[in-house]
Amino acid sequence: MSEEEITIDLLKKKNENLREALTQVLYQNKMLLNWVNGAVITVDRDGKVLTANETALHALNLTLEEFVGLHCHETIHHTTDDGGEYPWEFCPVFAAIEDGSSHHVDGDVFWKKYKSSFSADYIVSPIRDENNEISGATLIFRNLTEQRLQEAKRIHGMKLESIGELSAGIAHEINTPIQFIGSNVSFLYEAFEDLLELTNRYGKLRDAVAGKKEYQELLDEITEQEEVVDVEYLQEEAPKAFEQTTHGVERVTSLILGLKGFAHAKDSETKAAADINEIIRNTLIVCSNAYKYVAELETDLVELPAVNVFHGDIGQVILNLVVNAAHAIEDVKGTSNQMGKITIKTFQEGDYAVITVTDTGCGIPPGVRQRIFDPFFTTKEVGRGSGQGLAISRNIIHDKHDGELNFESTVGQGTTFIVKIPISG
Repeated sequence: MSEEEITIDLLKKKNENLREALTQVLYQNKMLLNWVNGAVITVDRDGKVLTANETALHALNLTLEEFVGLHCHETIHHTTDDGGEYPWEFCPVFAAIEDGSSHHVDGDVFWKKYKSSFSADYIVSPIRDENNEISGATLIFRNLTEQRLQEAKRIHGMKLESIGELSAGIAHEINTPIQFIGSNVSFLYEAFEDLLELTNRYGKLRDAVAGKKEYQELLDEITEQEEVVDVEYLQEEAPKAFEQTTHGVERVTSLILGLKGFAHAKDSETKAAADINEIIRNTLIVCSNAYKYVAELETDLVELPAVNVFHGDIGQVILNLVVNAAHAIEDVKGTSNQMGKITIKTFQEGDYAVITVTDTGCGIPPGVRQRIFDPFFTTKEVGRGSGQGLAISRNIIHDKHDGELNFESTVGQGTTFIVKIPISG
């Protein structure tokens, strides 16, 4: 064998070894794709999806069969945060395929199957074949929204737990004195009625002895005292004062019961049979200050069978929806100066208990409707809304109760949120 042939043979063996090594690398990459904690997608030179791991599919609400072959950018990266079009030519994935560059992006927007979005950070790197030619790209991303939402839910839960404890403490502190007040008001009212009756009897006695000189001085004193006391005014106004005081005590008692119910609901960490209407009533007592200055409240709560729910979570959903309704009405009231209306209804629909919360607010603009359940998305000014309420509510109803949370809205007329919870739980 000549020296040239030996050299060629060595080069062939070296090439075979390189091909084997590359095959091993490709196999390792495939294994890493399936086992890595992050969400991983690979695309070809045209940007079409070749494969994706389970983490990516779960984050995007897609199956592998649905995703493979679709254009990655047009499927999950087509629109900017403000709703504008995101051209493929501006995408970091396109740049990685075109010039072999790698990119790290923080806080971009990715889109799920059902047109909801989430914030993500991601890394894009080109993929090269055995000839060192760029054959596609690898996209590794993290759902920042989910991480932020879980942290927000934890903090929100801690706040609600603190509110529950505070509510229970306040209810306990108020309950004893208000019972004394209620009992004493009842006693004083009954005593006043007895005194009125005694006064009436004195009046009859006065009339019986009228004109007798020996009683005239005493009768003049009684008449003078009646004018000073203004007995007629007391007879007319005192019962009204007792009635108003009794009504006030009843309202405070109702508030105490609502606070107790709300506080007790937060203690439940397991599903239990509950009266949905009672949860609504307790929650409305607690959040009345959020709506009473901007809207009249109307309820139409029909009798429902007991529903297996997490008591505190359902109360939280009602609280979020009512506060949102009040804010929507407040935006309109600011220009019209007229009171709005919030209507809460319950009814049974097949195997579901249904709750609707309707407001006469400004409605939801079509351009943002697909994003209102996205965590941290809000159209409210800074300090008025965190963008967590509807996202947490959807999570509670969909994920924890296997229910549905949807809405119907007309701009300029208002919005209705519809909650459906399986009765069987």
